[in-house]
Amino acid sequence: MSEKLYNNFPFALPFILDGATGTELSKRGMQPSDCTERFILDNPTALTSLQSEYIAAGSDAVLAPTFGANRPTLTRHGYAAEEAENVCRALFRVAKDNAGDRKIGGDMSPTGLLLKPYGDTDPETVFEIYREQAAVLLDCGVDFFFIETMISAAEAMQAVRAVRSLSADIPVFVSMTVTESGRTMSGDSLDAVLVTLQPYNIQAFGCNCSIGPDVIANALAPAAPIAKKFGIPLIAKPNAGMPVTDENGTHFPLSPADMAAAVDMLTGLGVGVFGGCCGTTPAHIEAIAAAARSAVTGRADNADEAEDGLYVSTSRAWGIADPDAEYTAIDADSEDDLYDLMDEVDPDDVLYLELGEGAADVLIRMDAFLSNPIAVCGDEAEIAKAENNLCRKIR
Repeated sequence: MSEKLYNNFPFALPFILDGATGTELSKRGMQPSDCTERFILDNPTALTSLQSEYIAAGSDAVLAPTFGANRPTLTRHGYAAEEAENVCRALFRVAKDNAGDRKIGGDMSPTGLLLKPYGDTDPETVFEIYREQAAVLLDCGVDFFFIETMISAAEAMQAVRAVRSLSADIPVFVSMTVTESGRTMSGDSLDAVLVTLQPYNIQAFGCNCSIGPDVIANALAPAAPIAKKFGIPLIAKPNAGMPVTDENGTHFPLSPADMAAAVDMLTGLGVGVFGGCCGTTPAHIEAIAAAARSAVTGRADNADEAEDGLYVSTSRAWGIADPDAEYTAIDADSEDDLYDLMDEVDPDDVLYLELGEGAADVLIRMDAFLSNPIAVCGDEAEIAKAENNLCRKIR
């Protein structure tokens, strides 16, 4: 995976997020009955020391501890509704003061309200709740939004709509959580959720929490080809397995090495954004980061050997082309040749095309019929024209 693989993603890949907050804060004195947001504001060094460890472990970003800093969640913990904005700002400052040059994600989570027809909450009510929180985080200066642990497509859509009503450009990552069935608690499959959300121009999509990496991989598999078509990387932020309680207390079974061992499988699906959820520690993030960067480097070893102007240009994916592959010459009269070529290759195989005069127009006309990734070389003007037109559709 290279920076050219997903041209709609704003940061270098792989992009490493942080690990668990709640289970790590419990080691630093937070009790099960505590409100996480109140604990952090009362004990800011508990969070800053943890985030410093994640940064040292290789995180490219930390999440502001604003997971539950929305109006209904805070009021359930005893805050007055009008305090929500100040609480959200204060939580952001705790992370900001410690992040250094790392990116800061504005963390947003489920409100705990059930939307109609399953509950009695109108979607526009949830939209306004998220809009309030998103406005505060934008004003604070977040680098991206991380809408996570979402259990329904309907609520995730309101969160994304809320952000987009305030900014057309801020990067938005959306991460669902699933049961062992691979679906959300609302019964949504991740491929359906992705198709629902992509019109709002999200920059990354995936799964967090959700038992562990194997469950996440199974849930993401149907969404993987769609994400590739949209040109966005997938997210995997798994738990370190399901918690186990024995005579030594409660612990999570997957070691840092176990989590790192799953990275290659996830990278193969198109995961480019990695992190950890419940039970993961800075040691887990260090192992995941090393494995992810090693996997990407291994796939990009031939990048410097590629000829000038040789790269993948397609509305489905970006990648590093094979300079030793046999390219089929395509020009203004080559539609039949392109159809024949499509019949000869597997839908997942790369079409290696050498663009001559008029070839860009052929590709543009046929784009709706092409499902393969396409590697191109040849005339620079034709490459530029194909790139500009084919990639515009996924922005």
